[in-house]
Parts: sequence; C-alpha cells; structure tokens
Amino acid sequence: MYVAVCELARRGIMTVDPYNIIECLNSSEATRRYAEVLTIEKLQELVEMSDVLARNSVEEYKMLVNNVLDAAFRRDTYQRLRECQALCCDRSEENVEQKIYNIIDDVMTEFSTTTEIPQYKDVVDDCWEEIQSRQNNGFAGIPFKFPTLNEFATIEPGELFVFSAEAKQGKSMMLLNCAIDLLKQDLAVLYLDSELNTRLFTARVLAHLSGVEYKRLTSGHYTAEEAAKIDEVREWMKTRKFTHIYIPMFDQQSIYTAVKKVKHTQGLDVLIVDYFKSSGEGDAFNSYQELGRFVDMVKNQICGEMGICGIGAAQATTNGKVADSAKIGRNASTIAIIQDKTPEEVEADGAECGNKKLRVILNRNGMQHASGEYIDLFFDGNRIMYSEAKQHIPQSPF
Repeated sequence: MYVAVCELARRGIMTVDPYNIIECLNSSEATRRYAEVLTIEKLQELVEMSDVLARNSVEEYKMLVNNVLDAAFRRDTYQRLRECQALCCDRSEENVEQKIYNIIDDVMTEFSTTTEIPQYKDVVDDCWEEIQSRQNNGFAGIPFKFPTLNEFATIEPGELFVFSAEAKQGKSMMLLNCAIDLLKQDLAVLYLDSELNTRLFTARVLAHLSGVEYKRLTSGHYTAEEAAKIDEVREWMKTRKFTHIYIPMFDQQSIYTAVKKVKHTQGLDVLIVDYFKSSGEGDAFNSYQELGRFVDMVKNQICGEMGICGIGAAQATTNGKVADSAKIGRNASTIAIIQDKTPEEVEADGAECGNKKLRVILNRNGMQHASGEYIDLFFDGNRIMYSEAKQHIPQSPF
C-alpha cells in the first residue's frame, strides 16, 4: 500500500482509489504478487475508513511517531541482544562484558533523543493559558444543571465524571438530563447507550422536554396542546449537535472508532457512556480487568488525548460502593452516587428538599462529601426529570 501510494504521488496522480492502487502494483514485477492478494473490496473499505483512522492533529501524529519509534527500538534491541547471545556462546571471544556494554549502549544512544522531555519552565505558561481557557462563569469547565454539584466538580475536557446508583435507580435518566442540559448550552454530544435503542431513548427525551408523562406519551394519550409541544421539542432536537448510538455490548475498538468518526465528521465536546459494565464473559477476574481497561481507555485515550469531556454511569452496590470493579474508581476523575432518601430523611429534611440525594464520594478535582452529607435532588420518573431541590440544613447532634 505504501509503495503504491508513493508511486502514484511520484506520477502526479492524486486520486488514491482501489483501482489506481491495484494498477500501480500490477505495473511492477516486484509488487505484482501483492495485487493478487489485495481485493477491490478490502481496499475500498480501507479508503472509506481512512479519514476516520487518519491523524488529524499534531498530538495524534506525535503519538503515531512514538509508536513507530517504540517498535523500532524493540526491534533493534532484540537484534542486538541476539548478537550478545552469540558472544556469550562463543568461548573464543574475549572482553565479552565490554563488548556487550558497547552493543547495548549503541542502541540506547541511538534512541535516546527520540522523545524530548521539556523542562517545567518551558511548559508552565502554556499550562496557565489552558487553566484560564477553562474558566467559565466562575467555574472551571462546563457546569452541570445542579448548582450545588458545581461547587464540587464540573464537566471538563480530559476528565471523566461517573454517576453511580443501584440497579433501576435512575442512572440513565440522570445521564439523559445531563445530555439535554449540555445541548441547551449548544455543545456537541455523543451518547453511547448499552441500555436503550434510539426509539426508546427518543421517547424519554420527548417526555423530559415536553413534560408529558412517559406512559401517556408512548401510549398516545395526550391532548392536542401536548401533541403540539411534543412536535415543538422534536423540531428543537433536530437543531442540536447530538448523536445517539445503541451498542448493546461495548468493546474498546468499536467505541474508539465511533468516537473518532463523530469527532471528525460532526465535532464533539462531550462523550456520555451509559453505562460502564463488564461483559460477564469469562471468570470474574478477567471481566473486572476488561472493565478496568475499558474505563482507562475512555478516560485517557478518548477524554485525555482527544480533549473531550466524559460523563458515564456505573452500578452501585446496596452499601454505596461502585459495583463490578474498583478500577472504575481508580480511573474516574469524580464519582457521585445517587440514592433514594429514606422516609426518615424525607421527613427530617422536608418534602421541598426532594426525594433523592447525591453524594460525591470520590473526587480528585475538589471536595467530596463526608459521611451523612449530600445534595438534595428532586426526581420525577414519569417525566424523566431531575432538578435540584431546596438544600436541607444539616441537623446538629448537639
């Protein structure tokens, strides 16, 4: 492929398509056998994906260069170590130790300048400019729809915020609320959904935006006025930069490719993952390791390297711990757990303080809640709506 593209460029042919590639390979005896291996269908698929797979920034190009240099370093080291092996096996060789040192030093010297490590004085000004660029109306990053939560953490490029809750306790509805609020801020959002297909997700979105209860909306029991409101919010959704992809079982390659393609073709500010879970295949250890690698990939290779904000969800146990894998906690920037208030808490706080509580239990970017502290939220499942309630006054034990 590389030889063919270079030859086409030398000939001044700027149309790189499967037919020109095959013709170019066939034109030389040295490469004709490769033309017999490659097919038009395989080449067409590669050409169609090339704009997605191509590096589109200096950072991505540097990452690719580093990968190539790393492979070259491993190859040369392997070859030189075989030379060392030969020296060790030849009893007639003298000064073996010095020769081995020289061989290894040659490799280390050759590759020692491949990666420049800047001094702190050369990067501190750039870091400060980036810190200033994230300042937004008194917050670092993009605010959530819940003002009190923003005192603990916001939505920032390169960071991953995870909401945790027990099964069927409103994780997906929280992510939907966040997605719609971000769209209202005119941000580009990609929602990767392992739970709901796009039809069911759309029903929730319309119920959330129109205020028509989900059951009535899906069954058609709504008034003409409500139908007009549904049409209005449906048209509004068409004006937003939003993509919803239903993927029942996540895998790293499909997620990375989807994010890359959406970012390249439509622009992308925030990735929402609903939700982080293991595949359930194999033993528990392997499943947890796989989940940890998945979360690490989203946090570092997508959010970190692509400069995208990340929001996700994970299942919690009944005692408030993140289920499936502690690796979620190790890789996430912030974890907040959503829980129902107990009847005693509702009575003590007051009905105006809502029926849900949100606790920031892990936060590397700011404060987190102590035991017994929480943010008051109101949740209306019929309308797929989360809102901040009046904040309760903590009861003093004295």
